[in-house]
Amino acid sequence: MPNKKKIFISYSWANTEIANEIEKDLSQLQFSFVRDIHDIKYKDSITNFMEEIRDCDFAILLISEKYLKSKNCMKEVLHVLKDKNYEEKILPIIVDNPSFYSTPGRIKYSQYWQDEKNEVDKLLSTLPTTSIVKEIAELKILEDIAHNINDFLIYISDINNITFEKLKEEGYKSIIESLGGVNLSHLASLLTISIMKDLNKKELLLDKWFEENTVISEAYAIRASIAKDKDNIEKANYNYEKALELDENNFYALNNYGYMISRIDGQADKAKELLEKAIELQPTFTIARLNLGVLLSHQFKDDDGAKIQYEEIISYDPTEAKAYNNLTNYYKSKKNNKKNNNKICQLYEKAIKFNPDYIDARIGYGSYLSETMGEHNYALKQYNEVIKIDEKFHEVIEVFKQRVEKIKLDRKTVMSRNDKCFCGSKKKYKKCHGKN
Repeated sequence: MPNKKKIFISYSWANTEIANEIEKDLSQLQFSFVRDIHDIKYKDSITNFMEEIRDCDFAILLISEKYLKSKNCMKEVLHVLKDKNYEEKILPIIVDNPSFYSTPGRIKYSQYWQDEKNEVDKLLSTLPTTSIVKEIAELKILEDIAHNINDFLIYISDINNITFEKLKEEGYKSIIESLGGVNLSHLASLLTISIMKDLNKKELLLDKWFEENTVISEAYAIRASIAKDKDNIEKANYNYEKALELDENNFYALNNYGYMISRIDGQADKAKELLEKAIELQPTFTIARLNLGVLLSHQFKDDDGAKIQYEEIISYDPTEAKAYNNLTNYYKSKKNNKKNNNKICQLYEKAIKFNPDYIDARIGYGSYLSETMGEHNYALKQYNEVIKIDEKFHEVIEVFKQRVEKIKLDRKTVMSRNDKCFCGSKKKYKKCHGKN
């Protein structure tokens, strides 16, 4: 896509999955993203926040209940809206139907922030001002939000906003056409095709799109992904090569092509080259870093290189559950000691915190708790959560549960009470996991 566009996306971490989906879909047209995750890492400088938006072509605000009740979200957004130059490049996307279109709905949020302000004000009134300078500054922020949130809600009610569901349904047309200047309807129709689930219909409509439009790199990349999903690797390979002939810097095609051939014998070096180039072009392209991390670990036995990829992801997106989950493999490859074991548990806990429905992380954590840490009851809790998430895993989880019981029995039979405990604590078994 000529003049590749950069999009700023502001959201509460509770809406991370939606932000991920938007980025995944729009990356097919080589949009790049700058993320601002308010509830995880708050930037002290409003100037920096404004500069990030200024450098982007467009700003998406994921407006949800969590967003509207986040102090950091509201503080920054209210500053943005004071500068009228930003209004034309902002698109609020409505998530989970927060009720602000009616007067009673807006009053609810105004009352929430007024109550927050009053509570802090009451607490501070009993303390000397010299000892609560920072807290007084925080109170002023709450006062500003309470005073201005109604105007903000009226503003986003009046301007062109859209629900996430509608945005997907229209193929992100509202975003694409808001970029201005030229007719980009062919890109909206291409993206609509790309996110279809029915592969046969998708392929048919894409063939028609090729007949009606000037062919671009992104279209070949989408055609390649369809072929790959239909297990036609030869056709996929041809279309990825065509995509890169038209645009050698198509980071979406580079990533998908690299991922596809990383699973083919003898293609590891080329896959690595493709993924590294995708990351060079788009350093915050999370899926490419995840793919490269897995490739480095599995094909090149480069756990240190994989670790770098996962930690880099966490540095710019501390809510990416897969990065935490995959990072456990690095520490599992190291010494079995208390420090590493605790680190592995912390990483699994973070992965599950940011994605409670992450089945792979829960199964991995359960296995680790039972087999390495001897925490059998806690392992069973993880397995039970998997069944709650998806009943289809019931039979698989029963196998894991049976393994837990076998491990418990085997360890009691095999280990001497004076042996060092298996968990890496360096304590004797009888004073650690064997004391019960």
